[in-house]
Order: sequence, then structure tokens, then C-alpha cells
Amino acid sequence: MAISKKLFLSVLAPVCWGSSFTLAKSTVAHFPPLFMMLMVYAGIAMIMLLTVREAFKTPWPQLLLISALCVTIQGALLFMAIGDVEATTANLVLQTQVPAAVVMGWLIAKEDLNFQKVLGTAVAILGVAIVIGLPEKRPPFVPVAMIIVSGFVWAAGQVLARKLSKDSGIMLLKSNALFGVPQLVLATLVMETGQWQSIVTATPLDWVLLAFVGGVGFYVAYICWFSLLKIARVDEAAPYILLMTPVGIVTAFLFLHERMSFAQIIGAIVLMFGLAIVEGLIKVRRSLAA
Repeated sequence: MAISKKLFLSVLAPVCWGSSFTLAKSTVAHFPPLFMMLMVYAGIAMIMLLTVREAFKTPWPQLLLISALCVTIQGALLFMAIGDVEATTANLVLQTQVPAAVVMGWLIAKEDLNFQKVLGTAVAILGVAIVIGLPEKRPPFVPVAMIIVSGFVWAAGQVLARKLSKDSGIMLLKSNALFGVPQLVLATLVMETGQWQSIVTATPLDWVLLAFVGGVGFYVAYICWFSLLKIARVDEAAPYILLMTPVGIVTAFLFLHERMSFAQIIGAIVLMFGLAIVEGLIKVRRSLAA
């Protein structure tokens, strides 16, 4: 029973992320990115306050740190960047969060970092370099760099969530919402404009997409993910994040009418090959590691 639950959570979270992250490109084209996140997490906070009465077991400074990494900093970098990058490219580049999780697990949680993980990380970075560098129309460097940094920030937050949190998965999401909302209020007031204008000019489709991104990509996905981290290490759960890529590409093809270029296909193959090495799906012989 435990195995089936782990598999269910492992698959559902990236499927939710892959579809909603792609559609979020349309959402942040209308709503300011930080303001969009504020509306999402404010909605989650209200739902949690009404439905989850349990008290936090984790000290509040640790919850504040986790929420800053998982919500405000990561979200600001990611959603401010995807407006300037094709959804397919953003999905591919974001997969660097898998080797990032390996590196952060080594730095923060002292998890094992062997030759195979180092080699796989290097190959994955090469794949990202191909996606960035080979297309005739290269994606802008700064947004791509922001997406990569957001992956490392996200990975650090997940490692700390597993290491420091004493709460259940749903309580972790509640703490991220409650501690994240004040941070997002400050961030959107300081860094963005046009919040009210985006509300009064929003179409029904804009609100439907926002509800989908918030309900599926944040609420459902993170309940699954944080629950998974209670029964699996970050480096065990990370491989399933790769499911974001095919789900995101299919979503971008169906709803945004994007096509993968030859360079993106080659880069994706190299990236997936590197990630497979990181996660041990492709074994490196000991003689090569000597």
C-alpha cells in the first residue's frame, strides 16, 4: 500500500506542474507574476484556514525560511522569467532543478554525491547549453538564467522542507501559504504595477486559467509533493519531476501551438540522458569512475 501511494504522489505532482506551468505563461501575460502568486496563495490560505485546524509543529523561523525559498524567491524568479521564454524552452531548462536537488541535498542534508551524480549533472548542463545556444533564435539569456537559479532555490527549499519540517504535507502547504502571503504582498507592491488594472480587465478565460494554475499547479501539486517528501528523500522523488517535460510539451503543443525545434529536441535528449545518469537509470561502470 505504501508503494502504491508513493507512486501515485510521485506521478501526480509533476503531471499537475507540467500542465499548469505551461498554461501559466498565458496567466502571467495578463496578471503581474507576483500578484498572480499572491492571489493563488491567498486563496490557498483561506481554504486552509477553513479546513485545516491542526497547529504547526515546526518552529516559525524555519517555516518562514522554507516559505521564502519555496514561494517568494523561487516564484519571483520563475514567473517573472517565463513571460519572455517559450513554454517548451522554459520546461526543458527548468529540469535543471533535478540535478540542483542532488547538489542541494549534498550541501544541506549531506546526502551522497558520487562520480555518477557529478557526471550526470555535467551532461544535463550540456543539454541546457544546447537548448540555449543552438537555436537560430536563441532564448534571452537573463530569463533563462533566472529559471535556472529558480530551480536551485526551489531545490534548496525542498531539501530544507524535508530536513527541518515536523509537519504533514498539507500543513507544509498551509505554512507556505500563510507565511508566503505577507512576503508576496510586499514584493508585488515594491516590484510591480498594474495589479488593479489586471483585475478589472481580466476576461473569463483569464480567471479560468488562474483558477487552473492555482488549483492544480499549486494546491493539488504541492499537497502531493510535500506528502511525498514525508515518505521519500528528495533525491528519490526528483526523477519523477522529469514527467513535467513531456506533459508540458504536449500542453504547449495543444494550447499554445508551440513546436519543438531541432536544437530543442537534441538538447532535450542530452538533458534527459544526463538526468538519467544522475538518478542511476543509466549506470556508469566503476572502472570509469576510478
